[in-house]
Amino acid sequence: MTDLFEAEATTTTSLDMRRLQRQQRRATRRKWTLVVSAVAVVLLAIGGSIAWNFVQSFETDSANVAQDYEGAGQGVVQVVVEQGDTGSDIAQTLYEAGVVASPEAFISEARNNPAAAGITPGYYFMQREMKAEFALLALLDPNNRNELTLTIPEGKTLEFYLQAIANLTDATIEEVEAAAADTEALGLPAEADGNLEGWLFPLTYRFNPDAQPADILAEMVDTTVTVLDRNDVPEGDRQEVLTIASLIEREARLDEDRPMISGVIHNRLDIDMALELDSTVKYLNPTEGVFTTAEDRAIDSPYNTYMYPGLPPTPIAAPGEASIIAAMNPADHDYLFFVTVNTDTGETKYAETFEQHGVNVAELREWAQARAAEEEAAEGSDG
Repeated sequence: MTDLFEAEATTTTSLDMRRLQRQQRRATRRKWTLVVSAVAVVLLAIGGSIAWNFVQSFETDSANVAQDYEGAGQGVVQVVVEQGDTGSDIAQTLYEAGVVASPEAFISEARNNPAAAGITPGYYFMQREMKAEFALLALLDPNNRNELTLTIPEGKTLEFYLQAIANLTDATIEEVEAAAADTEALGLPAEADGNLEGWLFPLTYRFNPDAQPADILAEMVDTTVTVLDRNDVPEGDRQEVLTIASLIEREARLDEDRPMISGVIHNRLDIDMALELDSTVKYLNPTEGVFTTAEDRAIDSPYNTYMYPGLPPTPIAAPGEASIIAAMNPADHDYLFFVTVNTDTGETKYAETFEQHGVNVAELREWAQARAAEEEAAEGSDG
């Protein structure tokens, strides 16, 4: 039982072993101390380098902010602002094009001018080496935009539109017609049944200089849909509304007559009475003047509203928004007839009976004869 308290026997060999182990441990600690110290020195050096570069980057940025040209610029360069570009994107584009001395100069000007939010995507004519302030103002000035402008008045036919697009883009009429034929790609609604007539909204459009006929046609179709939606025209009624609106557009001379003529059209449709509109005959056989001949009115076509009751199969022209609104909101009256008795002033008279209408038509003929006599006399005096 005494062996639990007896000390371990110590020999010379065991003491030497322990001394050697202690020496090895000290050597290992010294080695790792040196390693850690070396690493610390390296890290300190790297950290110093990073810190110095970080400071330098501020100094560089600060220098870039100060880099700005002084004048209004020189030469001409085209700059493109893409859809979705941020302010930084625009600044970088200007810098790379040589317009501004640094992106920071432009960003600084933009941040100090709330109007900068009004920069729109597109192509711009700029000058090189512009002061950032002037570059910003140039982007806000629509006169600096490089764009194609297409203005189409109300009441024009599809043929007129296609030729106007060809003239604008330098495309051939055949190329424009080919683009117009792919109505699905243009986003034409199904209710149009593949016919663009009446679905190209009359307006002034602005396009980028690289716009293709299909781009222009698609924009015009989309604008028509937007106008119809804005006026709460149900999808199922769009084609009918556009057709009635096109008749109003071709017949009305004054805005005040649009709802009145719409009322006449609706009154006739309600009793299955032929519309008998010269505008539909003119669509078939375009001629000068306000009158149609018996031969014109004898043309056998579903567009001839003298021969066939109801609406023509499609619109006969591109109606403006005022005519679309009138088509949806006809005036409440009992008139079945109307005639413009003075095409100079646009004065139009309405009648409930054919007899009264005959009186109004006679007034038109008298006016037309007097007008023709005046023109003949004027030509004689010039000769």
